[in-house]
Amino acid sequence: MRFSAFIVDDESMARGNLVHALQKHDRWTDLKTFSSGKNLLADVVRHKPQVVFLDIQMPGEDGISIAHKLIELRSPPLLVFVTAHSEHAVAAFELYALDYLLKPFDDERLARCVARLEHALDNQPAYQSSQSAQAAWAGAEQLDRLIIKSNSSVRIIDVRQIQWLTANGNYVDIHHSEGKHMLRASLKHVLSCLSPAEFIQTHRSHAVRCDLIREVRSEDSDRSIVTLAGGNRIPVGKSFRQTLLDRICP
Repeated sequence: MRFSAFIVDDESMARGNLVHALQKHDRWTDLKTFSSGKNLLADVVRHKPQVVFLDIQMPGEDGISIAHKLIELRSPPLLVFVTAHSEHAVAAFELYALDYLLKPFDDERLARCVARLEHALDNQPAYQSSQSAQAAWAGAEQLDRLIIKSNSSVRIIDVRQIQWLTANGNYVDIHHSEGKHMLRASLKHVLSCLSPAEFIQTHRSHAVRCDLIREVRSEDSDRSIVTLAGGNRIPVGKSFRQTLLDRICP
């Protein structure tokens, strides 16, 4: 399988260096460069590149703003940010960038990026789910998988594996059948992307998978506990208790 990519950078030398570096990898044969985001969106829709390498700080519209538009496309490309400014890393991963290349990078670092991209593109179900996840985070549809990215990994969690969720500051702890991962988002936002038929909020900081509920027990007048299959016990807030009972005892 051959891969196509767009390279967006206002510096001609940077564009040329990245093209040259990618051409050392046999499967990257269709490369097109842009000096700005002007006309980029239309060309992405028309040519459907699998990857966009995107500089962040450019005259006119910056890379973060362009990325927001790209992830709202029906079939968004995978994103790799290429920049000299490390302070944008958090924003990049919040936009579901698959990687973040900090200039100047060497051949070994690019090779790791290429390997990560090829793995995602070769694994078609994962690649397609990452596209649907990006669209869903833009508000297009409900998720069937969560894509959790860090500086060193991309974790794909099937929603059917999620057991419960817990708000944790600026993150949500995703408890699933293979462990726990942290997603930078609010609990409210995550729940808005999950099926309300499958998950219910039990507390301002907790939500559970409905079909795992085994018992709801009152601890006192203000507090209850829901027990899930496997024995995990999750708090139930007073204002959430009746809605929970109505769900499990219609």
